[in-house]
Amino acid sequence: MALLNDELERLFAPDYLHGLAGRSLDDLRAMRAECQHAETAVSYLRRVAQGRLDIVYGILDGKASGHADLASVVENLSSILGGGPPRPAGYGRLPAQMSPDMESVEGDLTVDIDAVVDPGRIGELPSMSDAELRAIADRLTDLEARISQERRSLHERIDTVQAEIVNRYKSGQASPDDVLA
Repeated sequence: MALLNDELERLFAPDYLHGLAGRSLDDLRAMRAECQHAETAVSYLRRVAQGRLDIVYGILDGKASGHADLASVVENLSSILGGGPPRPAGYGRLPAQMSPDMESVEGDLTVDIDAVVDPGRIGELPSMSDAELRAIADRLTDLEARISQERRSLHERIDTVQAEIVNRYKSGQASPDDVLA
């Protein structure tokens, strides 16, 4: 995730949005595209964190009802992933792409999530104590909140750049004919 973290640091730099009015339309489109690309990766990470959190809560619920063995978890995985804990209200936007272009992403995007509970360890979750599961859930919740904040910040940047592009067309500084030519 180092490459994504470096990209986010650059996109979230205080001066990233400075001087939009003086930038070319091509520069604005490139900025919007790089923010959208990062948003796709961040949205993917958010869904991975939420999926693992749903599994942890599904196991906790299964323990409460006496069905927390791995076979039950696998059997109920679609309903576990479809249910899960309530999520905080957000923008409700779907990314243009549902997953990042993995070939263009260097390193493992899910390294922070895997540090909490990696795919190989998911099979061990049913044998963990409730306290261990709640600790994992807390860490995943914190991580998902951080990722969600990054996603909101990217949406704000996309909106700001998009507003400048729209303003150019409304004011006549840019023409739709230029795009079509």
